[in-house]
Amino acid sequence: MARHRTTRPRWTVTLILLGLTGLLTAVLGYEAWEASRSSVQLAEEIVRDQALFAASNFAIEARGEVTFELLEEGIEVIAWSAGRRGDRPLTPDRLREAARSQRWDAMDQASLFFRLDPEEGELSVAGEADSVQAAWAVHAAREHSRRNPDDFEVRTLFTPEGHSALVHKLTYEGRGRYALEGMILSREAFAPAFARAFTEEPLLPETFTGGRTNGDIFVARVHDPYGSVIYESSADANSGTSVEYDLDERLGGMVLELGVRPEAVDRMVSGGVPGSRMPYIVALFLLTAGLLFTAVWQLRREAELADLREDFVSSVSHQLRTPLTQIRMFGETLMLGRVRNEAERSRATEIIVDESNRLTHQVENVLLFSRGERDALNLNLVAEDVGALVESVAEGFEPLARAADAGIERRIETGIVCTMDVEATRQAVLNLLDNAVKYGPAGQTIEIGVRGTPGEQNGLATIWVEDEGPGVPSAQRDRVWDAYVRLDRDRASASAGSGIGLAVVRRVIEAQGGRVRVEASDRGPGPGARFIIELPLAGAPREA
Repeated sequence: MARHRTTRPRWTVTLILLGLTGLLTAVLGYEAWEASRSSVQLAEEIVRDQALFAASNFAIEARGEVTFELLEEGIEVIAWSAGRRGDRPLTPDRLREAARSQRWDAMDQASLFFRLDPEEGELSVAGEADSVQAAWAVHAAREHSRRNPDDFEVRTLFTPEGHSALVHKLTYEGRGRYALEGMILSREAFAPAFARAFTEEPLLPETFTGGRTNGDIFVARVHDPYGSVIYESSADANSGTSVEYDLDERLGGMVLELGVRPEAVDRMVSGGVPGSRMPYIVALFLLTAGLLFTAVWQLRREAELADLREDFVSSVSHQLRTPLTQIRMFGETLMLGRVRNEAERSRATEIIVDESNRLTHQVENVLLFSRGERDALNLNLVAEDVGALVESVAEGFEPLARAADAGIERRIETGIVCTMDVEATRQAVLNLLDNAVKYGPAGQTIEIGVRGTPGEQNGLATIWVEDEGPGVPSAQRDRVWDAYVRLDRDRASASAGSGIGLAVVRRVIEAQGGRVRVEASDRGPGPGARFIIELPLAGAPREA
């Protein structure tokens, strides 16, 4: 109970600290994300404002180029063709001559020219447009002039079909006379004017552009109210910031889409647009979660190891107390002269010796295990006959086996020389024999053997101990060599030991370059288990 009273508060405090750490990390991560998001949003707003400023500059340039260099010049071509008094009919030849005179380049993009004198009712038409288009153009221009009698600005009207635009203007000719002049232009006629507006003047000050052209920074696209593209500065897809800007309504409701190229965004913001911090924040969260999980796992593992160590100390104490009790009891019997004859005296002496051997075995086990935990085995490797060593161990263990109602059958080959630590190997074999006695049934025969690898000069010597016990399930054959591990079926058994015997075997054998394993027995009626040690023969290379 004392252990739980001290462990639980420590667990509670540690878990509270871990929880507060996780909460603080979450708060800091959120603050970092919010700051990053705000910085990116501010940078995007700056880029958007500059794009809107550039779009307004483009709109000013475009209105001048389209209105004065294209549309007004086209109306002037009509007026020049109609003569000073406006009494000459429009003809293709006069229009072409006027276009050359005015240096108007859109002549080939015009399909119809018309001039209407509202007072006289005279209509002059020239061009390749059919009668339906001509009637529509004159009617639409007349209706607009009727609704807006004071509108003397050039006007553009796009057709939903997406092929042409109607351009017209109400012109005051003096002495109270007015004329309605207009033409049908293809959409392609507007593109050169927009191209000049985009390329001839920088849309932003040089401070922001660094001397680069508009095309290096922006992608411009102009479309009519119905979505048909009239001008496009580049066919590149724009994945950066994009703004829309309505051009002059006199231009038929055309809309400018001005996009900032992604590679130019950083130049438009002092210090550049901050990158997303989300990957770092996610990595921080994952790292913190991993650390918290590891800490909780370590605490749980520490508690499990504490329980295992307590069980180990309890088991070792019990196993040491039993031989000590026996030694004291029979020693007192001899000291007080309570034996009745020589046979009883000899039996008491034999028990004292056997229990002393068992006590020595337990102490050596604990010492080897402790050194193995500290990586301080300090083995003394020498070339020795492993068969002779195992024969000696089996002979010395026979009294303990008889006391447990077990017999030992030897299948030991001698003359097999291995490079090994004699005392460590002796302890390993004793542990296997003790394990066989402990978990095997009464009346069993334990087989112990040694053989060399046939036909190989640098092979292995194999030592095995085979019992007639319940065996080891295949799924747990690797775990039984771990410290403090005992099979679930043996935890409540009186024969369950300290849980370090097989761990000592593996550590001292692997430290000598050998290997250990366990497999099912094939000689008895029951399952049984065969524990195997493999050591390199003298001169054979040792495993790392």
